[in-house]
Amino acid sequence: MRILFLVLVLANVVAFIWYGWLRPPAQTSPQMTPLPHVQPLKLISELTPAERQALVKASTPALVPATPEIPTPAATSVPQVCVSYGPFPSTKAEQMGLARLQKAGVSVTQRTIPGKVRLGYWVYLPPFGSRREADAAAKLLKVRGVKDIYVVTDESNRNAISLGVFSDRFGALAHQKKIREMGYRPLLTERFRDSPHFWLDAHGAANQLLAASAFSDLDEGDVAIGRAVCDSAGP
Repeated sequence: MRILFLVLVLANVVAFIWYGWLRPPAQTSPQMTPLPHVQPLKLISELTPAERQALVKASTPALVPATPEIPTPAATSVPQVCVSYGPFPSTKAEQMGLARLQKAGVSVTQRTIPGKVRLGYWVYLPPFGSRREADAAAKLLKVRGVKDIYVVTDESNRNAISLGVFSDRFGALAHQKKIREMGYRPLLTERFRDSPHFWLDAHGAANQLLAASAFSDLDEGDVAIGRAVCDSAGP
């Protein structure tokens, strides 16, 4: 019994020495140091109304403003105008004028209106009372050297004596003076004949429309081809 008692006492002494001095200190968990500038976690219920609103805004993706559509500049419209050219003396001249305008890039409308063409200046003696008197006067004028005369048979100037038709007024006036010096009273008037007038109405930009001088080589007689603004009633 004594030996058992001594063994127990020795065991207690060894245990006391082990736990008191010899046992290595227990390792403690390292203390967590909060990171700088990091807010501590909070529950939603712990947030103030202002903090909740800020949290909602921060979690909502920012809307990228739509790029305003830049309007495409409209094509500049060139004002269209209408110009009439004429009168052309013949269908041939009209066709040549038409080709020149179409080559310039404009649209063209052909138009024909009634008209008259001057034949020249007519010198004549007014109608006599009868055909017999007219024939006698014509015979006497021929004897005196007047040529190209005849007695008119038209209803409007029956028994008048034609003394000639002249292309220019100066020549007609000179002949009228010559007959007057013989003691007669000749008259002078212009002669016309019915003839259609040919016109071209051109539609396009102002810089495409030709000047009237572009058709000067198509003129005939003393009526030049002109240019005027289109009119619904015609030039």
